Amino acid sequence: MSTVYAAFCNNYSESRLYVIWDLKRDPNAPPVIFNGYLDSDQCTDWLPIYTGDDLWGKVLYQRSDGPQQIVDTITDSTTVRMD
Repeated sequence: MSTVYAAFCNNYSESRLYVIWDLKRDPNAPPVIFNGYLDSDQCTDWLPIYTGDDLWGKVLYQRSDGPQQIVDTITDSTTVRMD
């Protein structure tokens, strides 16, 4: 089992609720790896992201008032700016 670590930052101008799912750990029922509020420019701690046999992790995130978005190029120490 390969794992990388990534931080996710609120790139929106206000505090928002975010939910982040790890899509490679179980594509049929991806686990939630973060569910909480982030202030503007606030980041999560380093979250473990499963990569399987690939070099990249893949997550789905959703802001409480926005669409779902996929990020599929996550490597170790990646910082994802979430809109």
